[in-house]
Amino acid sequence: MFHDRYEVIIIGGGHAGCEAALACSRMGCRTLMLNMNVDNTALMPCNPSIGGPAKGHLVREVSALGGEQARAADASTLMVRWLNTSKGAAVRALRAQCDPGLYGTYYRKLLTAQKNLDVHQDEATELLTQNGKISGVLTRHGSTYEAQAVVICGGVYLGGRVFIGEKSFASGPMGQTNAAKLPDSLANLGIRTGLMRTDTTPRLNINTIDFSRATPQVSENEPLCFDLFGERKTYTNTGYACYFSRTTEKTYEILSRNIQRSPLVTGDVQAHGPRYCPSIEDKFLRFPDHITHPIVFEPVSMNTNEVYVQNFSTSLPYDVQAEMIHSLPGCENAKIIKPGYGIEYVYLLPDQLKHTLENKNIPGLFCAGQVNGTSGYEEAAAQGLLAGINAALLVKGREGLTLGRDEGYLGVLVDDLTTKSTDEPYRMLTSRCEHRLLLRWDNVAHRLSRYGHDAGLIDEKQWAFLERRFENEQQEISRLKTTRITPSQELEALCTEHGAEVISEPMTLADFLKHRGVNYELVSRISPPENTLHPEEIAHVETELRYTGYLERENRNAERMKSLDNAKIPADFDYDAVTGLRTESLQKLKHFRPESLGQALRISGVTPVDVQLVSVILARNERRHK
Repeated sequence: MFHDRYEVIIIGGGHAGCEAALACSRMGCRTLMLNMNVDNTALMPCNPSIGGPAKGHLVREVSALGGEQARAADASTLMVRWLNTSKGAAVRALRAQCDPGLYGTYYRKLLTAQKNLDVHQDEATELLTQNGKISGVLTRHGSTYEAQAVVICGGVYLGGRVFIGEKSFASGPMGQTNAAKLPDSLANLGIRTGLMRTDTTPRLNINTIDFSRATPQVSENEPLCFDLFGERKTYTNTGYACYFSRTTEKTYEILSRNIQRSPLVTGDVQAHGPRYCPSIEDKFLRFPDHITHPIVFEPVSMNTNEVYVQNFSTSLPYDVQAEMIHSLPGCENAKIIKPGYGIEYVYLLPDQLKHTLENKNIPGLFCAGQVNGTSGYEEAAAQGLLAGINAALLVKGREGLTLGRDEGYLGVLVDDLTTKSTDEPYRMLTSRCEHRLLLRWDNVAHRLSRYGHDAGLIDEKQWAFLERRFENEQQEISRLKTTRITPSQELEALCTEHGAEVISEPMTLADFLKHRGVNYELVSRISPPENTLHPEEIAHVETELRYTGYLERENRNAERMKSLDNAKIPADFDYDAVTGLRTESLQKLKHFRPESLGQALRISGVTPVDVQLVSVILARNERRHK
């Protein structure tokens, strides 16, 4: 029997596993990644895209913390666009169509070349513990690996079962082998699990589709990238486009005739699916008055003939899928390369985790990605990076990294999962973030890069680059706050040329920037800066000055909440000793075991009065120990 010893073991080679493995090894830990199929590293089994509202923010945050997903996306981008451009700086984000082959190749090359990291094709079948702590992993090959920390990044593979109409079979995504034995080991350790479901769409042969009846969309005509340190590129000359269309009345009629054959209706699948990315059957059942629905034909690669049909995921029988596809405009003769399917899988209830993503009851065991009940490559990568950082910090005997809700979308994601748990695939949304004006695309380095630098994932060259950028931004902000302009014919002419509001009294350039139609381009024409600013710097300067009042108010609100988050509750706190707690609150507090008063306040069913009662006992206990 083969035996070896590592400091950290990563189970899974998806988006979470890749980030966790790279983080641990780069932080100096001897790391092992166990992947059931190394050829499918960072597989994109669903939509071949990265980013979008909130999700794009997560990708950017991964970059700011020293992770790789942004670079992988940039290395495989076929088309990229800004989304939410009319809704303000807070929710503006990039979304890119990526080539899954190039995306996976980027990660595979990086992983196999990484110092301190061994990548091995094998399946983890059992978690090993000693004295209640994680101690290692047993594999299908009969190998035993010892470790101080293990990060489970099992995706949708744990107990995975695929459904296509009346047919079902054990499987991971895209025909991969599932992980059948690890869920039993988790149950034996007392880890609570549940079932979730997700769906994917049929893939079509591009040569059998007539796109003349769809509306093409191409890339933005400006240099763009996800990576904080990356090279901005334009993609308008690649020849790549997505094509917007709609389902038809014929599609609706086919669904009406065959909906009873769906495993969602027969009861074969009972697990909750993604609320914000419903299958075509879900749409039919939930919105029966909507006869047609928007769809997007998304070519998967410039080197294959495969097309992904966005908004058309299904687990209906194959014959129904073929009939529905032929009902779509331009798809009368379309050929299906891969059928759509639903997949039901085991996930681990995330309320069992600390904010570091470490299990509350089994020290050294971390969990990240879809195994925590989330959906999406971006949510997975961000969790994987955080779990990897904290696994390495645990090995080094250092305090774990936790992020506040005012520090990042990743902070919101983890807080929601650990505080509220979830019984359906959790998707990151801008609406989930109460401080989203503080969590913008343009200030991500200001918020998070110091953590990446402290962990050793942002090197000195990158940190010096960011410090220069911070200095340039602050100097320009100060200059605009102190430089005054007065009304004149020349100024009026410039404002008219730009379609900007004409001023009638003297003011600073910072105040002028808040007027209707005024942007930094106009300001710099009126008063050119000493040094030309990078587009990223311009975006930050413009936003910081334009929204000054709102930002000050949001910061005050965040500080008030932070005081509650800093009020820690001991893990062994006796809630039964708190007189006056409502029964529901007592049950919820004992179940979730919040780490702070702020987290307790965010638990559904716990009132501010209940939190006040707990705070009184905490204060009393603190006085006794002084």
